[in-house]
Amino acid sequence: MKPKYGGGRLPTFTPEERSEMVKLAQIPPQTAGYPFTNWSLSKLKQAVEERKIVSSISIETLRIILSEARITHQNTKTWKESNDPAFEFKKNESWMI
Repeated sequence: MKPKYGGGRLPTFTPEERSEMVKLAQIPPQTAGYPFTNWSLSKLKQAVEERKIVSSISIETLRIILSEARITHQNTKTWKESNDPAFEFKKNESWMI
C-alpha cells in the first residue's frame, strides 16, 4: 500500500491566507491606506505582516503566491509624485540649471 503523501514540504500558508494576500495585492495601495501609488514586493510583504494576514513571509514566497494567482509584479519607478513639500519647486528648478 502506497502512502497518500507525495513528498515535499507541506504548504506553509492556508488557502485563506493566500487568498487574502492576493486580494490585498489587487487593490491600489492608497485605497488600502498607504502613501504610495504602486505595490513593490517589499511594501506588500510589510502590509501583509502589518495586517496580520500572516506573521512572517519572505518576498520570494509572496512572489510565488502572486505568480500562482497569475498576478505579475511590475518593477516600476515613478517620479510623478513625492511626499517632499518642496517637490514642485525642486522639480521646476532642476530644468533651469
